[in-house]
Amino acid sequence: MKRTHKIFIFLLMLLLYCETSALAANRPITLTQLRSSTSAENTRIVFQFDKLPAYDIAVQNDGQQIIVDFSGVNAAAVNKNINIDKDTISDFKLENTQAGCRATINLVQKLPYVVNVLQNPDRVFIDIKKYYQYMQTSKVDDGIEYTTYYQNNEAGKLRAYILDIDPNKYNFVPVLGGGRQLGKNTVLNMNNYYGAVATVNASYFGKSKEVYGLTKIDGIIASTTYLPRTAFGIDNSGKPMIDTVNYEGSIHTKLGDFPLNGVNCDREANTIIEYNSFYGSSTQTNEYGIEYVVENNKIVAINTNDTRLKENQTVISAHGTMKDALQDLKVGDEMIINDNVGSDRWNKALQIIGVGPRLIKDGQTDITSTEEQIGPDVYGGQSPRTALGIKKDGHILLVVADGRQDDSDGLTLKQLSGLLLEMGAQDAINFDGGGSSEMVLDDKIVNSPSDGRQRPVGVGLSVLKK
Repeated sequence: MKRTHKIFIFLLMLLLYCETSALAANRPITLTQLRSSTSAENTRIVFQFDKLPAYDIAVQNDGQQIIVDFSGVNAAAVNKNINIDKDTISDFKLENTQAGCRATINLVQKLPYVVNVLQNPDRVFIDIKKYYQYMQTSKVDDGIEYTTYYQNNEAGKLRAYILDIDPNKYNFVPVLGGGRQLGKNTVLNMNNYYGAVATVNASYFGKSKEVYGLTKIDGIIASTTYLPRTAFGIDNSGKPMIDTVNYEGSIHTKLGDFPLNGVNCDREANTIIEYNSFYGSSTQTNEYGIEYVVENNKIVAINTNDTRLKENQTVISAHGTMKDALQDLKVGDEMIINDNVGSDRWNKALQIIGVGPRLIKDGQTDITSTEEQIGPDVYGGQSPRTALGIKKDGHILLVVADGRQDDSDGLTLKQLSGLLLEMGAQDAINFDGGGSSEMVLDDKIVNSPSDGRQRPVGVGLSVLKK
């Protein structure tokens, strides 16, 4: 009898234990605390429970939304309002679901993250990385790829746009603000002039239509520089090149040889300037000089000023002592114009854009700001940038980096060199930057110009399908 009684008590206790365990197992897990914190590298969201739950994670909206579903969790009692870091998270929402609760984290952009657990007390935390680097690459057409580059580190935020182009399938042609004449225009309008696949801004320019740098289009000089500077060119075999060039033009006459002081620029005292149809409809000079119209190495007309400019003709305009030196020349006399820019390869180049400074030489950073007398407005600090690089396989890189914006600080020249090296450049040149930096692709502006609008520029570089 006693033995039967003991068995009964044991079975009763076992039944009570099982019922208690079942009730405990079915009891919802409670989210006891929700908090967030921010460091230099991470934004952390912490979910604290009375017991670790199972959870699933999904990523949506091209990586900009993280969804965490916690199974069997009751979040009714927790304060759902947390301070979020607006630099990484645009919105946070916590809500109960039939299966438990769901946390939805909307990011300001696609960012890397990690999820982990801790115990005593039981916690699940999400670290959203502030420091990141990733790229999105797509094929535009045969021989051209487009990459959007994102980065955030101790140097700041960066958004850049990169074209990788096969020069065997595309031509690279400088385009002037007036199409085939010096002037100013937006990069989008320049792109439309040639119906180009892509166009970026290129040369430095002044308040008028003057361009500060050597420009050669289809074998004809459009503008010159006053000192040696780095240039990008396409030689007469179609191969790209980057090197230092310097304009040293001259004319050969029966009276001797005389130096040219520039092409398509203002004629100053005691100088000789060469003008062609890239300058505009006429030389726009005053009456205090003399101008020789040259065709096929012969003087075909002589004027005092503002000579009309025609295709296949060149005007040599002299002032002061140079006017006096040339005054005995007559119509019919020989005048041979020599537009020397350096080596034979560069003299025969079909297309040249001179800007500077150099950024990379033979796969190593080589910034020549001092040698090229580049001012601090160009080399100083982080700014929007435009650059061109040549890869080992001969492909050409066109790079535009946004700057002076909350989501992109821009680049120093050294940082720009580093980005080009990362993309595979063996040689590279800096183009005009700041508010001028712009890239047009497939008739659309792909970057965000720092002025908030397009800035009219003097020269662009267009990519045309062969």
